[in-house]
Amino acid sequence: MMFTEIVLFLQHVGFIVVPTSERLAHIGSVASGCRRSTRGIVMTKARTNTALLASVSSAALACCGQQANAADMALKAPPVAVAPSPSWTGCYVGAQVGWGWGRQHVQTATANASNGTSFHAGNSLNSSGGLFGGQLGCNYQFEGSWVVGLQGFLAGSDINGKGNDPLNVILGDDGTIGVKTDWLASITGRLGITTYNNSTLWYAKGGVAWDHNQWDLSNVDSFPGTNNALVSETRTGWTVGAGVETILWSPRWTGFVEGNYYNFQNGHTWQFSNPPFITSSFTSGKQNIETVTIGINYKLTGP
Repeated sequence: MMFTEIVLFLQHVGFIVVPTSERLAHIGSVASGCRRSTRGIVMTKARTNTALLASVSSAALACCGQQANAADMALKAPPVAVAPSPSWTGCYVGAQVGWGWGRQHVQTATANASNGTSFHAGNSLNSSGGLFGGQLGCNYQFEGSWVVGLQGFLAGSDINGKGNDPLNVILGDDGTIGVKTDWLASITGRLGITTYNNSTLWYAKGGVAWDHNQWDLSNVDSFPGTNNALVSETRTGWTVGAGVETILWSPRWTGFVEGNYYNFQNGHTWQFSNPPFITSSFTSGKQNIETVTIGINYKLTGP
């Protein structure tokens, strides 16, 4: 009872305001607006979060894509530079060493004017020995893999041998004939084709050739007056050969192996006499030489 009286008193003096129906409706409207604002803020935050998430996702995908491209680029090896194909065009100089085998056909004859007798006979002797020399030449490459060239060659040699005097059988003697080929030379043309990416040249060659022979007739018993007789000759013939040449550690350095055949036709005839009765002669006949050499060339000009 006391509480009711106190409330009524406070209401009467205006300290407590009892809301009317209009005020209650206004208060409800304000509260409803607050709730809508709160929902709007929540939805706005949701939209913001969604947009932010989308932005982050796009950035992440872009970053991953860039990393993947970088990884692909790292995995792909850089293109290998292809070295230009070597060329055989140009001039060169070189050296070679090898071995040679020779075969000589000789004839000897003697005549005795005092009794009118004469004899003549033929024989052959073999020789062999080393040689060392050099070469100078030029090549021209055409039609892709074909090579034509010209080469000069000169070598010192010790291709020597000894054989029986052909008249030994007739006269019953034991004389000997010695020979030594002390140099060989040639001028040849070459024609070849390249293989193995232009690094190896297979070729054939042919041309004119020369050699120099020393003959030892000092032990020919049927030749009176020829003690310590040494005669010499320079002969002209022809040669053919073939070989293979390949590039070594540099396109300017090449190595080769080569075989050659030399043919020299009939040589010279020397006359010896022991007046007034006996005369003799010696003829150097056909001569063949085969050689096998290995060598190296250095390219002076050209690409």
